[in-house]
Amino acid sequence: MIKKKYSIPSKAIKLILQVTLSNFTFLEKIQVFLFISSNYLKGKFTRANKNPVCNKIFNFKIYSFDYATLNFLFKEIFLSKEYNFDSSNRSPKIIDCGANIGMTILFFKKLFPNCSIIAFEPNPYAFELLKRNVTENNLTNIQLFNIGLAKINGEMKFYMGNNKGTLVGSFISERGGENEIRVKTRKLSEIINNEEFDLIKMDIEGSEIQVIKDLISERKINQIKRYLIEYHHRISGIKSNFSYFIQCFEDNNYEYNIRTNFNQIGDFQDVFLDIYMEENILN
Repeated sequence: MIKKKYSIPSKAIKLILQVTLSNFTFLEKIQVFLFISSNYLKGKFTRANKNPVCNKIFNFKIYSFDYATLNFLFKEIFLSKEYNFDSSNRSPKIIDCGANIGMTILFFKKLFPNCSIIAFEPNPYAFELLKRNVTENNLTNIQLFNIGLAKINGEMKFYMGNNKGTLVGSFISERGGENEIRVKTRKLSEIINNEEFDLIKMDIEGSEIQVIKDLISERKINQIKRYLIEYHHRISGIKSNFSYFIQCFEDNNYEYNIRTNFNQIGDFQDVFLDIYMEENILN
């Protein structure tokens, strides 16, 4: 299958349709159009520099490494609403694994202003903006950890590309990039202790199996009602074990829905998994 390349007019039409059909209020839709358009224009006509950029929407002041990244993350999280969920608990407890600069935290805080969030981000550069986006928006009930989640407590090699604002960093060199740093790691099972959580959002570039293995070995997988996971399938040089990953949840009485696509056989895939216990899903 040939990957389609969209022209600027077709991209604009696609965006207009996406925003128009979204469940934002009319005034919010205007905000979204202005936000995305201004980021696009500023990215095109503003000279690049080393300082973070900033724009405002929904009463949030959002810092990013550049305007293109700001637009990408906003559209991926606020427009696609992949991490949207409902809960009978109006103050849900959420774990954000792979928080990057904090766009999902802002999304969850718009959805549930009284939610509490524990967030993890090993990339030290992204973590600085994550802290800034939390503190400058006066967000409360949030714990931030500049660590990676793994099956051990200690330190591990973490791989990134040349761009410090990269959205891809991983403990797997084939996924992360050519630059190596060392980051602290913790086991999620020890951090959550015996608490129960309404949701885990997980986007950790290939380490998802380590984290789930840890939760299973410590018998804590069922302390989370719902998992929204971006599973990284077909990472170069890594043997496929998607069936094992799914089996981990089937064996613990979870159900799931799967969304993915690919262009040709052998491609890397982001597989989105919505994993839940049926009694916890609101109709």
